[in-house]
Amino acid sequence: MSQPFDTNSTTDSKSFLSGLKDEPVTPIEDQPSFSDKIEESLSKNKSVIGKNIKFRGELIGTEDLHIEGKVEGTVLMEGQNLSIGKEGEINANVHAQTIIINGKLTGDVLAEDIIEIRSSAVVKGNLIAPRIQLDDGGKFRGSMDMIDTDQEKKDLQGEFKAKLIHPHLPSSSDSAVVKKEVNLQKLAEAVTAKSEETSKKK
Repeated sequence: MSQPFDTNSTTDSKSFLSGLKDEPVTPIEDQPSFSDKIEESLSKNKSVIGKNIKFRGELIGTEDLHIEGKVEGTVLMEGQNLSIGKEGEINANVHAQTIIINGKLTGDVLAEDIIEIRSSAVVKGNLIAPRIQLDDGGKFRGSMDMIDTDQEKKDLQGEFKAKLIHPHLPSSSDSAVVKKEVNLQKLAEAVTAKSEETSKKK
């Protein structure tokens, strides 16, 4: 009778691994990272603000965006991916699904998934996200708040919406006042013109 671990035993000549296919395995270090997958997605289907473009105001998008130019104001890309290139300069409060920063960003940032500060980035502001990654060489000054629960995420998003109006831009109420003053001025001019026309007829 053969022993349990007898190498000369012929009771079962096949190894328990014999049914597995001999397929190459990709080393972990060679597999694409999460941010690499995001950048691959951005390269396939995205809008681009070129390095010769300067934008000032409220920027709202419903598709992925890559910025190489200068943006000042508010960037609202809720549910979308945002990447800032090495030539990009952003002076704005930003809200997006994922944010990858290679250039300069000044402002408060809220990401629903991850904020990644690359080695060439310079970031000043307050960051809020479930995950925040700072690469070696990346420069950051400000605070980081990593969200733990869905309720905390909901509360912080509510507070953050109040910051989505840039201090150098007129608020919606100010715009309404300006429009009202313009309309009143036009009405006064129309009344004056009508009075002068009536006087001439007399």
